[in-house]
Amino acid sequence: HPNKGKYDLTSCTGFAAGGAPRPVEHVRRIKEEMSWGFPLLGYGLTETNGVGCGNFTENYLAKPTSTGPATKPMVEVGILDDDGKQLPQGERGEIGIRTIANFGGYWANDDATNAAFTTDGFFLTGDIGYLDEDGYLFIVDRKKDIIIRGGENISCPEVEAAAYEHDLIVELSVFGVADDRFGEVPAIVYHTKDNQSLSGDNLRSFLASKLAPFKVPVHYWQADEPLPRLGTQKIDRITLRREYGKHV
Repeated sequence: HPNKGKYDLTSCTGFAAGGAPRPVEHVRRIKEEMSWGFPLLGYGLTETNGVGCGNFTENYLAKPTSTGPATKPMVEVGILDDDGKQLPQGERGEIGIRTIANFGGYWANDDATNAAFTTDGFFLTGDIGYLDEDGYLFIVDRKKDIIIRGGENISCPEVEAAAYEHDLIVELSVFGVADDRFGEVPAIVYHTKDNQSLSGDNLRSFLASKLAPFKVPVHYWQADEPLPRLGTQKIDRITLRREYGKHV
Protein backbone atom coordinates (compact mmCIF):
# COMPACT_ATOMS: atom_id res chain seq x y z
CA HIS A 1 0.00 0.00 0.00
CA PRO A 2 1.40 3.43 -0.87
CA ASN A 3 0.76 4.71 2.68
CA LYS A 4 2.33 1.74 4.45
CA GLY A 5 5.35 3.74 5.54
CA LYS A 6 3.20 6.32 7.35
CA TYR A 7 2.06 3.90 10.06
CA ASP A 8 3.67 1.84 12.81
CA LEU A 9 2.82 -1.76 11.88
CA THR A 10 5.23 -3.49 14.27
CA SER A 11 2.41 -4.85 16.42
CA CYS A 12 1.50 -7.12 13.50
CA THR A 13 4.04 -9.95 13.56
CA GLY A 14 2.33 -12.67 11.55
CA PHE A 15 1.27 -12.36 7.91
CA ALA A 16 -0.82 -15.42 7.16
CA ALA A 17 -2.24 -16.69 3.88
CA GLY A 18 -4.49 -19.53 2.82
CA GLY A 19 -6.94 -20.53 0.12
CA ALA A 20 -4.36 -20.22 -2.65
CA PRO A 21 -0.55 -20.30 -2.98
CA ARG A 22 1.24 -17.06 -2.17
CA PRO A 23 3.70 -15.96 -4.88
CA VAL A 24 7.32 -16.53 -3.85
CA GLU A 25 8.01 -12.84 -4.38
CA HIS A 26 5.47 -12.03 -1.63
CA VAL A 27 7.25 -14.30 0.82
CA ARG A 28 10.53 -12.49 0.24
CA ARG A 29 9.04 -8.99 0.27
CA ILE A 30 7.13 -9.50 3.52
CA LYS A 31 10.35 -10.33 5.36
CA GLU A 32 12.39 -7.62 3.62
CA GLU A 33 9.87 -4.80 4.11
CA MET A 34 8.46 -5.87 7.50
CA SER A 35 11.49 -7.49 9.08
CA TRP A 36 9.92 -7.68 12.55
CA GLY A 37 7.35 -10.25 11.37
CA PHE A 38 7.10 -13.44 9.39
CA PRO A 39 4.99 -14.82 6.54
CA LEU A 40 2.84 -17.86 7.36
CA LEU A 41 0.98 -20.27 5.09
CA GLY A 42 -1.68 -22.89 5.76
CA TYR A 43 -3.17 -25.65 3.62
CA GLY A 44 -6.47 -27.35 4.33
CA LEU A 45 -9.92 -27.82 2.86
CA THR A 46 -13.48 -27.27 3.98
CA GLU A 47 -13.77 -31.06 4.32
CA THR A 48 -10.77 -31.12 6.69
CA ASN A 49 -12.06 -28.15 8.71
CA GLY A 50 -9.10 -26.12 7.42
CA VAL A 51 -6.63 -28.56 8.98
CA GLY A 52 -3.76 -29.94 6.93
CA CYS A 53 -0.27 -28.46 6.61
CA GLY A 54 1.49 -25.31 7.71
CA ASN A 55 4.66 -23.48 6.69
CA PHE A 56 5.85 -20.92 9.22
CA THR A 57 8.58 -18.33 9.90
CA GLU A 58 12.13 -19.37 8.91
CA ASN A 59 10.92 -22.64 7.46
CA TYR A 60 8.64 -20.79 5.04
CA LEU A 61 11.50 -18.52 4.00
CA ALA A 62 13.67 -21.60 3.36
CA LYS A 63 11.00 -23.40 1.31
CA PRO A 64 8.68 -20.70 -0.06
CA THR A 65 7.12 -22.97 -2.71
CA SER A 66 5.99 -25.56 -0.15
CA THR A 67 2.78 -25.53 1.86
CA GLY A 68 4.70 -27.10 4.74
CA PRO A 69 4.62 -30.42 6.60
CA ALA A 70 1.54 -32.09 8.07
CA THR A 71 0.30 -30.54 11.31
CA LYS A 72 1.44 -33.12 13.86
CA PRO A 73 0.17 -35.03 15.74
CA MET A 74 -3.34 -34.44 14.34
CA VAL A 75 -2.66 -34.87 10.64
CA GLU A 76 -1.16 -37.49 8.36
CA VAL A 77 -0.54 -36.63 4.70
CA GLY A 78 -0.26 -39.39 2.12
CA ILE A 79 0.66 -39.23 -1.56
CA LEU A 80 -1.64 -41.75 -3.19
CA ASP A 81 -1.86 -43.55 -6.51
CA ASP A 82 -5.12 -44.15 -8.38
CA ASP A 83 -5.82 -47.18 -6.18
CA GLY A 84 -5.41 -45.20 -2.97
CA LYS A 85 -2.04 -46.78 -2.10
CA GLN A 86 0.73 -44.59 -0.68
CA LEU A 87 3.59 -43.71 -3.01
CA PRO A 88 7.26 -43.40 -1.99
CA GLN A 89 8.79 -40.08 -0.94
CA GLY A 90 9.38 -37.78 -3.90
CA GLU A 91 6.83 -39.39 -6.20
CA ARG A 92 3.83 -37.40 -7.38
CA GLY A 93 0.28 -38.46 -6.69
CA GLU A 94 -3.01 -37.29 -5.22
CA ILE A 95 -2.73 -35.70 -1.79
CA GLY A 96 -4.71 -37.48 0.91
CA ILE A 97 -5.32 -36.09 4.40
CA ARG A 98 -6.15 -38.31 7.37
CA THR A 99 -7.08 -36.47 10.55
CA ILE A 100 -9.57 -36.47 13.39
CA ALA A 101 -10.73 -33.11 11.98
CA ASN A 102 -12.03 -34.61 8.73
CA PHE A 103 -15.74 -34.13 8.07
CA GLY A 104 -18.19 -37.00 8.41
CA GLY A 105 -19.58 -36.76 4.89
CA TYR A 106 -21.57 -34.75 2.35
CA TRP A 107 -25.16 -34.03 3.34
CA ALA A 108 -27.55 -36.65 1.94
CA ASN A 109 -24.99 -37.80 -0.65
CA ASP A 110 -23.51 -41.17 0.28
CA ASP A 111 -22.03 -41.73 -3.18
CA ALA A 112 -19.98 -38.52 -3.04
CA THR A 113 -18.90 -39.30 0.52
CA ASN A 114 -17.70 -42.79 -0.39
CA ALA A 115 -15.82 -41.44 -3.42
CA ALA A 116 -14.08 -38.82 -1.26
CA PHE A 117 -12.36 -41.30 1.07
CA THR A 118 -9.98 -44.22 0.71
CA THR A 119 -10.81 -47.41 2.59
CA ASP A 120 -8.22 -46.51 5.25
CA GLY A 121 -9.58 -43.03 5.94
CA PHE A 122 -7.64 -40.60 3.73
CA PHE A 123 -9.72 -37.75 2.34
CA LEU A 124 -8.89 -37.29 -1.36
CA THR A 125 -8.15 -33.61 -1.92
CA GLY A 126 -8.02 -33.57 -5.72
CA ASP A 127 -4.61 -31.87 -5.53
CA ILE A 128 -1.46 -33.47 -6.96
CA GLY A 129 1.77 -33.14 -5.00
CA TYR A 130 4.81 -34.80 -3.46
CA LEU A 131 6.66 -34.89 -0.14
CA ASP A 132 10.35 -33.98 0.01
CA GLU A 133 13.00 -35.52 2.26
CA ASP A 134 11.88 -33.32 5.18
CA GLY A 135 8.20 -34.20 4.84
CA TYR A 136 7.29 -30.85 3.29
CA LEU A 137 4.36 -30.96 0.90
CA PHE A 138 4.67 -29.40 -2.56
CA ILE A 139 1.47 -28.97 -4.58
CA VAL A 140 2.16 -29.15 -8.31
CA ASP A 141 -1.21 -29.59 -10.04
CA ARG A 142 -4.88 -30.36 -9.59
CA LYS A 143 -6.59 -33.61 -10.40
CA LYS A 144 -9.92 -31.78 -10.43
CA ASP A 145 -10.55 -28.96 -12.89
CA ILE A 146 -10.73 -26.28 -10.20
CA ILE A 147 -9.13 -22.82 -10.12
CA ILE A 148 -8.73 -21.16 -6.73
CA ARG A 149 -8.84 -17.39 -7.17
CA GLY A 150 -8.08 -15.67 -3.88
CA GLY A 151 -9.81 -18.47 -2.00
CA GLU A 152 -12.82 -18.65 -4.34
CA ASN A 153 -13.29 -21.96 -6.19
CA ILE A 154 -13.96 -21.76 -9.92
CA SER A 155 -15.01 -24.81 -11.93
CA CYS A 156 -13.26 -24.88 -15.32
CA PRO A 157 -16.10 -26.88 -16.95
CA GLU A 158 -18.63 -24.29 -15.78
CA VAL A 159 -16.72 -21.43 -17.42
CA GLU A 160 -16.11 -23.51 -20.54
CA ALA A 161 -19.81 -24.33 -20.86
CA ALA A 162 -20.68 -20.64 -20.73
CA ALA A 163 -18.06 -19.74 -23.36
CA TYR A 164 -19.21 -22.52 -25.68
CA GLU A 165 -22.55 -20.72 -25.97
CA HIS A 166 -20.83 -18.10 -28.13
CA ASP A 167 -21.71 -18.77 -31.77
CA LEU A 168 -18.18 -18.19 -33.10
CA ILE A 169 -16.30 -20.58 -30.83
CA VAL A 170 -15.43 -24.07 -32.08
CA GLU A 171 -13.27 -25.26 -29.20
CA LEU A 172 -11.68 -23.79 -26.10
CA SER A 173 -9.95 -24.51 -22.82
CA VAL A 174 -10.08 -22.72 -19.47
CA PHE A 175 -7.27 -23.07 -16.93
CA GLY A 176 -5.61 -21.20 -14.10
CA VAL A 177 -2.49 -19.05 -14.47
CA ALA A 178 -0.35 -17.50 -11.74
CA ASP A 179 -1.32 -14.08 -10.41
CA ASP A 180 0.54 -11.93 -7.88
CA ARG A 181 -2.62 -10.75 -6.13
CA PHE A 182 -5.01 -13.71 -6.23
CA GLY A 183 -2.62 -16.67 -6.48
CA GLU A 184 -4.18 -17.73 -9.76
CA VAL A 185 -6.87 -16.43 -12.10
CA PRO A 186 -8.84 -18.04 -14.94
CA ALA A 187 -7.54 -17.80 -18.49
CA ILE A 188 -9.07 -18.99 -21.75
CA VAL A 189 -7.69 -20.11 -25.11
CA TYR A 190 -10.24 -20.43 -27.90
CA HIS A 191 -10.42 -21.31 -31.60
CA THR A 192 -13.18 -19.84 -33.78
CA LYS A 193 -15.11 -20.93 -36.85
CA ASP A 194 -13.11 -20.20 -40.01
CA ASN A 195 -10.68 -18.19 -37.84
CA GLN A 196 -13.17 -15.35 -37.54
CA SER A 197 -11.95 -12.60 -35.26
CA LEU A 198 -13.28 -12.58 -31.69
CA SER A 199 -11.56 -10.14 -29.39
CA GLY A 200 -10.93 -10.85 -25.75
CA ASP A 201 -12.98 -7.79 -24.81
CA ASN A 202 -15.99 -9.05 -26.74
CA LEU A 203 -15.75 -12.50 -25.23
CA ARG A 204 -15.32 -11.01 -21.74
CA SER A 205 -18.51 -8.96 -22.20
CA PHE A 206 -20.34 -12.06 -23.38
CA LEU A 207 -19.24 -14.07 -20.34
CA ALA A 208 -19.94 -11.24 -17.89
CA SER A 209 -23.67 -11.74 -18.47
CA LYS A 210 -23.45 -15.47 -17.72
CA LEU A 211 -20.96 -15.83 -14.86
CA ALA A 212 -20.25 -14.33 -11.46
CA PRO A 213 -17.59 -11.61 -11.81
CA PHE A 214 -14.82 -13.62 -10.10
CA LYS A 215 -15.36 -16.50 -12.56
CA VAL A 216 -14.90 -14.40 -15.71
CA PRO A 217 -11.48 -15.11 -17.28
CA VAL A 218 -8.79 -12.46 -16.91
CA HIS A 219 -6.57 -13.51 -19.83
CA TYR A 220 -7.75 -14.29 -23.39
CA TRP A 221 -5.93 -15.83 -26.35
CA GLN A 222 -7.42 -16.63 -29.75
CA ALA A 223 -5.63 -19.61 -31.31
CA ASP A 224 -5.08 -19.67 -35.07
CA GLU A 225 -4.96 -23.48 -35.14
CA PRO A 226 -7.12 -26.19 -33.54
CA LEU A 227 -6.14 -26.81 -29.93
CA PRO A 228 -3.74 -29.66 -29.07
CA ARG A 229 -5.28 -32.94 -27.95
CA LEU A 230 -4.22 -35.98 -25.98
CA GLY A 231 -4.36 -39.54 -27.27
CA THR A 232 -7.85 -39.75 -25.79
CA GLN A 233 -8.80 -36.75 -27.97
CA LYS A 234 -9.38 -34.58 -24.92
CA ILE A 235 -8.00 -31.05 -25.22
CA ASP A 236 -4.51 -30.93 -23.68
CA ARG A 237 -5.15 -28.40 -20.91
CA ILE A 238 -1.74 -28.91 -19.27
CA THR A 239 0.19 -28.07 -22.45
CA LEU A 240 -1.99 -25.02 -23.09
CA ARG A 241 -1.48 -23.76 -19.54
CA ARG A 242 2.29 -24.24 -19.83
CA GLU A 243 2.61 -22.56 -23.23
CA TYR A 244 0.19 -19.66 -22.80
CA GLY A 245 1.02 -19.13 -19.15
CA LYS A 246 4.44 -17.88 -20.25
CA HIS A 247 2.80 -14.79 -21.74
CA VAL A 248 1.16 -13.59 -18.55
